[in-house]
Amino acid sequence: MSEKLEIHGHKLEFLKNEGKAVISLDFGEDSEECYLIDIFSVDDIDYVALISSMSNEIYLFYYEDSFDDENEIDLKTIEDEDEIDEVFHLFGHYWDDDAIDQLVEDYNTDLEIKENTEDVIIDEEIIYEEEDIDLEDKDE
Repeated sequence: MSEKLEIHGHKLEFLKNEGKAVISLDFGEDSEECYLIDIFSVDDIDYVALISSMSNEIYLFYYEDSFDDENEIDLKTIEDEDEIDEVFHLFGHYWDDDAIDQLVEDYNTDLEIKENTEDVIIDEEIIYEEEDIDLEDKDE
């Protein structure tokens, strides 16, 4: 559920996204895995805020809700430095350092749980295969 605010004469709407997403940004030869912080609006212009999973650097992009391919989204770079500064300033009124740190911790916990769950499933498959082998050996 989104939250609407008015700050410094700007109409803001935060929490427009539903759920979490891990997004890979392609920088030519390099790519970086980022966590979705928020899709939000400033004066009816949509932005997306991402945080690097490695460096904790925050990236802001224009966001358009049009998906040509289910696995890719089209983010547009904000060229105007004054706009970036203003949007980041307004973003910081809602998303402070503590809230972002908590969100990153939640992502890391979720990913760790997912990895551990996959490990358990893999371990169960291995145990099951070993049990099959043991049963066959006993029957012979």
